[in-house]
Amino acid sequence: MRRKASALDSEGEETTGEGTADPEPEEGASPRRGRERREKWYRSGWFEPVLALLIILVLLLGAYGYTQNWPPLVVVESGSMQHGTQDIPGLINAGDIVLPQRVPVPSGVTTYVQGEQTGYTSYGEYGNVILYYPNGNTAATPVVHRALLWLNYLPSEGTFAAPSLAGLTCGPGGQYVLEEGPLGSSCVSPNNPNAAITGSIELLGVGWESVNVTIDLGNLAQESPWSGYITLGDNNGATYDQSGGCIISCIVQAPWVWGVARGMIPWFGALKLLVEGYGYRVPSLSWVYMGVVILALGVTLTVGPWLYRRRRGGRGTADGEGTGDPRATADPETPRSTRKDRGGP
Repeated sequence: MRRKASALDSEGEETTGEGTADPEPEEGASPRRGRERREKWYRSGWFEPVLALLIILVLLLGAYGYTQNWPPLVVVESGSMQHGTQDIPGLINAGDIVLPQRVPVPSGVTTYVQGEQTGYTSYGEYGNVILYYPNGNTAATPVVHRALLWLNYLPSEGTFAAPSLAGLTCGPGGQYVLEEGPLGSSCVSPNNPNAAITGSIELLGVGWESVNVTIDLGNLAQESPWSGYITLGDNNGATYDQSGGCIISCIVQAPWVWGVARGMIPWFGALKLLVEGYGYRVPSLSWVYMGVVILALGVTLTVGPWLYRRRRGGRGTADGEGTGDPRATADPETPRSTRKDRGGP
């Protein structure tokens, strides 16, 4: 019988000519390769930018789900809602970003007058801050002002009713005064809240400046013969948006309301105003606050990944990984090769 050819390997072990079986992968090699790929990705220059983009995308989608409006973020472009000239955290300042949540109108909006009765406040004053398109012009920048009072227009009377006034104290020393007309020197009765009012309504002690706001119903009936909101910027004194021949907008109809301000990202909208040449509108303290936040984020995003890589690298060295010596992870008790029992010499 012909004997099979044999040869000695480099270690002097006899092998057959039938070929050598592929070596089995070392135990734990696949998880180690996975870790190495992850470490390579973490060390690449793409990890931080991709992570930042994913965070922004998640935030935008979350904001849209919350507001049901697109875009879900609006930059405040003026200081008309500030309480003074400087940034007060928690209030709406130029350069802040607000979230306009879609709500049913008018049932989903609490006016300043209603807030006086219930105690409801937002952004430092009674009632809701609404975002609306001036005169219904959707191409215009939305106005971010407080809803002061809802007026019902009475076509047969050619004037308005103000039902929400029925819950307030009227007269000198109260919260409003009616001047002239059939209800002059009287009050809106809870028994007849839709009574026609002519002349004017004077709201007393409004806002953080405690101003008296006089609403001229005669002019409004000529300029805005419909139901809707009287609106006012917190920092505009007694000059409401519909005064002086609809200086900002005529009476705000329900379809013009884009949303209610429910949530805010302070300061970062100032960058948009700066690019557009309106950075001077931003309170100086807003720049300081934003700078501190940016510095803190920069340190976190820079030092955090560095600490993580350092920790992972230290662990790899302790486990014998990353040394460049494959023998560091080999089992010294395992022989490099095993002689095959051929059953003969």
